[in-house]
Amino acid sequence: MAGALENARKEIKRISLEDHSESEYGAIYSVSGPVIVAENMIGCAMYELVKVGHDNLVGEVIRIDGDKATIQVYEETAGVTVGDPVLRTGKPLSVELGPGLMETIYDGIQRPLKTIKDISQSIYIPRGIDAPALNRDVKWTFTPGKYTVGDHISGGDIFGSIFENSLLDNHKILLPPRARGTITWIAPAGDYTVDEKILEVEFDGKKFDYSMYHTWPVRVPRPVAEKLSADYPLLTGQRVLDALFPCVQGGTTCIPGAFGCGKTVISQSLSKYSNSDAIIYVGCFAKGTQVLMADGSDRAIEDVQIGDKVMGKDGTPRTVVDLPRGKMAMYEVKQTTHHRSAHGAAGAMDYVCSGNHKLVMRTPQNVSITTHVLKGKKYTSVTYFKLVKSAAAGVVARRATKGFEHAHHGGEEGAKKAAAAFAASIDRAPLDWDVEAQHYKDLSYYVKRSSYQLINPVFKESGNLADSLAELGIKKDAAPALAWLLAFWIGDGDITSSKFSSHLWDVETVEQIKKFGDILGLTTEVQDFFRSESGAEQITVEADGIVAFDDEFDSKADPTADELANAEYGVGAMSLTPPSSAAWTIGDATVQLRGTDAAEKNVFWDFVQNFGVRVANKDSTNGFEKTVPAKLASESFDVRESFLAGLVDAAGVVKRDENNKAQSATVATTYRGVCDGLVKLARSLGIRTSVTTKNGANNALSYRVILSGAALSGVLSHCALSSKRAEPKSFVREAVPFYFTVSETEEADYYGVTLPDDSDKQHLLSSLALVHNCGERGNEMAEVLMEFPELFTEIEGRKEPIMKRTTLVANTSNMPVAAREASIYTGITLAEYFRDQGKDVSMIADSSSRWAEALREISGRLGEMPADQGFPAYLGAKLASFYERAGKAVALGSPDRVGSVSIVAAVSPAGGDFSDPVTTATLGITQVFWGLDKKLAQRKHFPSINTSVSYSKYTNVLDKFYDQNYPEFPTLRNRMKEILSNAEELEQVVQLVGKSALSDSDKITLDVASLIKEDFLQQNGYSTYDAFCPIWKTFDMMRAFISYHDEAQKAIANGANWAKLSEATGDVKHQVSSSKFFEPSRGETEVHGEFEKLLSNIQERFTESTD
Repeated sequence: MAGALENARKEIKRISLEDHSESEYGAIYSVSGPVIVAENMIGCAMYELVKVGHDNLVGEVIRIDGDKATIQVYEETAGVTVGDPVLRTGKPLSVELGPGLMETIYDGIQRPLKTIKDISQSIYIPRGIDAPALNRDVKWTFTPGKYTVGDHISGGDIFGSIFENSLLDNHKILLPPRARGTITWIAPAGDYTVDEKILEVEFDGKKFDYSMYHTWPVRVPRPVAEKLSADYPLLTGQRVLDALFPCVQGGTTCIPGAFGCGKTVISQSLSKYSNSDAIIYVGCFAKGTQVLMADGSDRAIEDVQIGDKVMGKDGTPRTVVDLPRGKMAMYEVKQTTHHRSAHGAAGAMDYVCSGNHKLVMRTPQNVSITTHVLKGKKYTSVTYFKLVKSAAAGVVARRATKGFEHAHHGGEEGAKKAAAAFAASIDRAPLDWDVEAQHYKDLSYYVKRSSYQLINPVFKESGNLADSLAELGIKKDAAPALAWLLAFWIGDGDITSSKFSSHLWDVETVEQIKKFGDILGLTTEVQDFFRSESGAEQITVEADGIVAFDDEFDSKADPTADELANAEYGVGAMSLTPPSSAAWTIGDATVQLRGTDAAEKNVFWDFVQNFGVRVANKDSTNGFEKTVPAKLASESFDVRESFLAGLVDAAGVVKRDENNKAQSATVATTYRGVCDGLVKLARSLGIRTSVTTKNGANNALSYRVILSGAALSGVLSHCALSSKRAEPKSFVREAVPFYFTVSETEEADYYGVTLPDDSDKQHLLSSLALVHNCGERGNEMAEVLMEFPELFTEIEGRKEPIMKRTTLVANTSNMPVAAREASIYTGITLAEYFRDQGKDVSMIADSSSRWAEALREISGRLGEMPADQGFPAYLGAKLASFYERAGKAVALGSPDRVGSVSIVAAVSPAGGDFSDPVTTATLGITQVFWGLDKKLAQRKHFPSINTSVSYSKYTNVLDKFYDQNYPEFPTLRNRMKEILSNAEELEQVVQLVGKSALSDSDKITLDVASLIKEDFLQQNGYSTYDAFCPIWKTFDMMRAFISYHDEAQKAIANGANWAKLSEATGDVKHQVSSSKFFEPSRGETEVHGEFEKLLSNIQERFTESTD
């Protein structure tokens, strides 16, 4: 939309209430998202551009009913209200066509994204921003054409040209199609901007000025002088497409396929290698998944909005710039733990994600050296992990082995030295990589067993607790003391008051409570001491009638770890009733914190009630339960460590080794909220955690949280009890691993967040799992935007960036739905403009399903009757009106020139169902069907074209081209299709009776079909020899494969045995298979000579073997 917004606003800027009569204004009657109904709109036209509201929002009339007009608005309508003005402009929505289109990235309505970013200094597109589609500051060197003053000129005539780039060195300047007249002035050669006047034409007594660019309505096809029948192939460089299912320049192609089948790969390959002059490219978690926000709070992923900030792995915020949404097969990621129960695994790192979600992986480097025998030879081998590039899954870890043969290295010692040297050269750092959930199953056993995801510490230190204390007039450095008290209360406090329970052997905790109470300005009251003593004179009775004893002579050892943990569960807990004699008892004390002022203002109890450590629970006896607040995970490290220390002091046991060094700590609790919060808090410090569960008294579920790792020492250094305290030691706070399994589940809605390109694109879930941001296929369009500027193609022997012949229309998913619906028309109008210049243009729509979904949403808002799956009944008509703009044509004007527009549209049916309405409607219109097969893609067979369902209706049209260039091509193609078809039928027979029951002739068909599938139809996109296969190499390979088949069949017909013959001619079969390795860069003549030698060799070897 030719600077659709810019053009509209240029009109709008000249418009005011003084300039226009009241009759030209309407008023908003209703608002429904991007669809607005305006009243008092008598006189407006369909698809007329209008100004909506006070912010000059650009809209388009899509329905007229009496004096009411329905308008789809191409910008966010927030703030627009009933009664706001709507002004008609009298112009349709248009795009700008002229120099500067190439190498530019636009959004769906032709707004230049880079220019907008430079103007706004923001990653968002601000509402109401003005940015011309074509740069008004760049000067182009204009060269006048053959026309001079006095000449007659009409629409489509070329009156000059400019040099745009090395691939578009002759960008023709056209007179707009509807213009005509006599030239009264033409600019001399020189440098001009796109909007400077370079031509003046007079017609019917009026003069008109023209610049290098003009505008054109996007919904109106550009006129041509004559439509032609397409007769030249659109060469893709993919053998399966060029040989079996060819398209023509000016044709229409549909690429339907399930997610992950390679639609985008084929589309991008077409952009890189096709014989087009110009390319126009249009193009995670389950609901309820909790995301950790930058402020430390948790939020369901479906509630996250654009502009919100999520927590990055380094503790800094990541701004959400997009919200991918969709529906596909989901995958469940489960932490591998032995502690699952009917209640689930407490603290487990489980989540459900979409198949395209990228798992953030780490593989520790494990180098081993072994000596073994392989095929009778002795080797010393080095086994290690390395990152490799996979065609389907991207860069992944793989177990590799490099063997050193003893015989070649002077014996075993020499081989061991060479192996040791190689092992020493391997970087021991762990390998960090990512893989889509749907491709996890393709990883090797050793990679799965050794690799893990990461639980990331929270490096943000908010200081919220300290700030809260400062507001009460208490020093901020009291925050760790308050944290310890709150945690100790959770472990041993009375849920209805500020009282704590303690034991005689925990006297240090009483002192700690007193100390921290003083810091907070509170008094400490100790009650109910029971002491035992052998001498009756030592027995005292407190004022409240309580008897106190000392138990200095108690011979019972300190309680064991199990005794303390079981006490929390109610299993084997010691009785606290008063003793029957003074000979032995255990002690118990109650410590209470009280305020010091007259009102007994208790800061501690206020925090208990308001900070989140006590929450309401109507099912509880006293109406409350204890919990560890999630927001603690982003507090200062001192606060977090002090809090955990309080829990360990109150309800924990520390396990030590024989050297009395702390190894782990176990905290017991009956509260699920305490368990979950404790796990998250510990993980936020980089502490390893695991949880066990058991049924305690009255079948109540209890939890033990085991803490370990180097970071635990920071916690234990804050403990009050010397039996649990550890000396602080230096450590690095880092992510800890969790091992997991991945399993596919049913199809469901997914929700994602996309983070800025300049970030690491990783953020934390509430569980502190480190995850990649989400998007469609990692955001396919973003992938295109990043990759294309770095890609090159070879033109006439020189290397050129692909962007020089590419215009990208990047229709972002966070744009209003109306803009998404319009983007496909923007793309096709740009394509028609270059066609009118005599260029062969490919328009790649990836994917048209997204366009159809936008159409469905607008149709729903209009209240139209839905058809199949909610799509409007006119879906087929809309698709047809788009595809009919493809074709080969003679352009308007002089000199005569022929151009073409080819449309290649990817379709993404849910679950790969080709009966999807969009796929069905598209197949009824397009002439070529490249059907993708998910099973082939899963076997890493690319391009994953299913040869049994794909077809092309252009084969007869191209016979003339083949007759002139490769006369045998149609015959070879038909023979190859026949072999593949017969092999499919034979494979069904083999499944029933086995291959041995087949005749030799049928065995040859199966063997050659397998050869064709593996070495002809399959290509390696990461190689120089196979990424692009010229048509002449494709033709010679077809000759070689069919010749091998025919010679084998001829030999069998003469009485040869295929088993013996196959073995005797194995070298020839290998040569045929290896013909794909011939480098096209060596030139057609040299490579053709290699194929001629191969064909001769095939005939000679079969003749020799038969004799």
